[in-house]
Amino acid sequence: MRRNTDSFTSRINVVILLVALGYSVVTPPVAEGREFTSTDGKKIQAEVLKVTPDAVVLGRSGSNFTVPLNRLSKPDRAFIKKWAENEKKNRIPKVDIKINSNKRDRREQNSYEDRVGEFKFEIFIDNDERAFDIKKATGTLIVLGKYLYEKDEGIVMERKEFKDVSILEGESIKLEGNLVKFEYDKDGYQHGQKYDGYLFVLKTDSGKIIKTIGSTSRVEKASSLILKLRNGERFHERTFAKSNSETRR
Repeated sequence: MRRNTDSFTSRINVVILLVALGYSVVTPPVAEGREFTSTDGKKIQAEVLKVTPDAVVLGRSGSNFTVPLNRLSKPDRAFIKKWAENEKKNRIPKVDIKINSNKRDRREQNSYEDRVGEFKFEIFIDNDERAFDIKKATGTLIVLGKYLYEKDEGIVMERKEFKDVSILEGESIKLEGNLVKFEYDKDGYQHGQKYDGYLFVLKTDSGKIIKTIGSTSRVEKASSLILKLRNGERFHERTFAKSNSETRR
């Protein structure tokens, strides 16, 4: 921390020296840049990159340095606090999500239902940010099935909510669904429930969508409708609208 603070002071002193010698100092344009003032009156133009409870990471001319908050002026500390609040509320972090259903489906001999299967979802989420921690995000997993007792009807085979999803910058986590077993007969008199796809939606703690991933583009486009469905609820396969009959066989 001491080394970063000394770097901050050294940069300011260089600027002051060049001005005193009559040189024109041009500060490169910085996105969302601001002139920060230290408690001893030194100034520097920089961009806020990250805020921690005790310090702020500033960026300038392609380099980053950490400055303790108590070394900055009161107006600067107020600005940084507001910046952190807005960043947390509005930022949509970059993530990479991979989903594995672990689905198994096999023929069952000499059984009333000629096929049996199971799935247990694994969801791997990478936080691709390098200066932003994901905190208290939420995730919703909805597994869709075909409800073979009725033509053109589907059923929600699993709905699982993930709360307080937190991922440090550059790190990864794994979320797991429940082990769900199913059985069905798709020939002759069709009955049972057959796995048919999934939807996963990750949101910030303020409710903004970070990423939507579905088994098909059609599922992704209908995500707002699918998110309204409850576990075990039946729906029309074409429209994803809730079915009038909720009797589950």
